[in-house]
Amino acid sequence: MKTNSNLSNKGKKSPPGQKPLEAITRLVDAFLPHSSAVVSDDANTPITMNAEDGHQQIILLLEGEIKVYRSSDNLLYGIATAPAVLGLMTSEYSSSSFIFKVKKDSKVSALSRETAIDLIADNGLVRELIAYTTSFTDYRSYHSDLMINRTAYDIICGLLQEMERLPEEVRRKNSMANFILERSNLARSGVMKILADLRVGGYIDIQNGKLIAINKRLPDEY
Repeated sequence: MKTNSNLSNKGKKSPPGQKPLEAITRLVDAFLPHSSAVVSDDANTPITMNAEDGHQQIILLLEGEIKVYRSSDNLLYGIATAPAVLGLMTSEYSSSSFIFKVKKDSKVSALSRETAIDLIADNGLVRELIAYTTSFTDYRSYHSDLMINRTAYDIICGLLQEMERLPEEVRRKNSMANFILERSNLARSGVMKILADLRVGGYIDIQNGKLIAINKRLPDEY
């Protein structure tokens, strides 16, 4: 492992900032009276962007979480936390690219995408739409930058830094190795070796499989 003063994700863009809560809340408030509740009694209830009548619909996440998986390889693409609006910028093509699973006890509603677009126009919510779209685009760009044409080590370091930004209560509930494996095609043995080497080198503090902290700047190369 080569060590220097550079971060292992040198050249990558900074991670997206916080989601625009005020804008999302205004969109949800406008959409909610025109939506219908989605039952999610079972853990990981699947949900689709296509309504029973065949038209596209958007999902309002009012409480809890929705896990988003890529349908091509079932990798975890991201986790949406309430409040959130899913599918507003989704085309008929891209709606089939992802699988959405609702966490048990989450509160979810759905409405027609066309109705949502009309409500945005009627309520003058263009600024909120732009803020939402910018946040969504930033995350997709960040995810592509993290995963495309990167070495296994680059991906692991990027996901370590992503985990470190999560609240402590979330980090203590999630295995660092599983966090990486759910989001990548990396082999478990390789992931475990790199994590072990970083731990031995004093770069990261992992206890009982959970990331406690990144202690110092990660090596640029492995």
